[in-house]
Amino acid sequence: MSARLRTATVASLLALSACSALPGGGPSAGTMRKAPEVDVVAVTPELAAAARERTALERDTALANALARLRGAALAPEFRFAPGDVAAVSVWSFSPWPGSGAGMAGGPNQIDLGSFTLANDGTVILPYAGRLALAGMTLAQAQQAIAARYVTLRILQRPSALVKVSASPHSDILVTGAVGQPRTVGWSAAGVTLAQAVTQALGDGNATLGAGDLSATRAAVRVAVLREGAAPVEIPVAAALEERIALQPGDRVVVRKAPSVEVTMLGGGTRRNGVIGFAKQPALAEALAEANGLDGNTANDHAVFVLRRREGAKPVLYDFAWKRGAGLVAAQDFPLDNGDVVYVSEAPIVSIQKVIGLLFQVTLPAQVLK
Repeated sequence: MSARLRTATVASLLALSACSALPGGGPSAGTMRKAPEVDVVAVTPELAAAARERTALERDTALANALARLRGAALAPEFRFAPGDVAAVSVWSFSPWPGSGAGMAGGPNQIDLGSFTLANDGTVILPYAGRLALAGMTLAQAQQAIAARYVTLRILQRPSALVKVSASPHSDILVTGAVGQPRTVGWSAAGVTLAQAVTQALGDGNATLGAGDLSATRAAVRVAVLREGAAPVEIPVAAALEERIALQPGDRVVVRKAPSVEVTMLGGGTRRNGVIGFAKQPALAEALAEANGLDGNTANDHAVFVLRRREGAKPVLYDFAWKRGAGLVAAQDFPLDNGDVVYVSEAPIVSIQKVIGLLFQVTLPAQVLK
């Protein structure tokens, strides 16, 4: 290669680098700080600590509000029979059941009539009493109606009825999602708590406590309660198991396993680019560690940024002076939100190194062939 050709090659490469045509790892630190599209905020340890405390307060407040909604909901409506329900019926009387012989002397007799499933029209057929509509009745109303029917028959002396619910598909609680096995939990007059419903559906616990594609540190387990006529309420599984929360007939419980916060790592200064999920809200230092830290060969240690969207306002760019101790302290406290972008720019020297690398790629073969 002639001296003139080598000079022209070097000039071309330098011009190429000046035009930013070389492959790069994103905008420089200076470009980021001067971008008019964002509001730049220099993060100090004091600002980061305040953000951590504010985030903790917001998290505790959100949990308290969710628990209040679950506990402060209107009292569970009184049970009413519906088609498909199964009623166990007994009758008490001072006279024996027809054809059964003498009853217990001096006291009432309990006569178990059996269990009866309400038909599609909401009726049951009782011995001697015939068809009787129970749909829409409470337990007390059903007992009164059955006793009244036997009074009109005049076959029992002062009869009274006892009705229990053997099964009630329309009142069962469905538990599904990331559980050992989806199932329905039967409603009982004593009530069902959220902890009881979740515990019955967890099985051996593998579905929620670490098994699957997401590790326990990357996936949060949360429990959502879906109730007729109300917005879903979601709480952490720990709160669902620790707090005493009464469910209502027909509630649906969905166990979800997914990251609670997802952060995008970008820039030529990181060892790992991509979206990383976290079970709990991470600090900036935790996210950088999860991305295998800064690349010592390329990272600009003056420039670590967090880009965050704001509703109704320009995005904010949080600027961390990573080279100074204050920047590292701030990174340990600063909480990341879901959807944040962590950007680490390349050091200015990297562009020069790329130019030199391309220069050697062009000139070395020519020297060999000379």
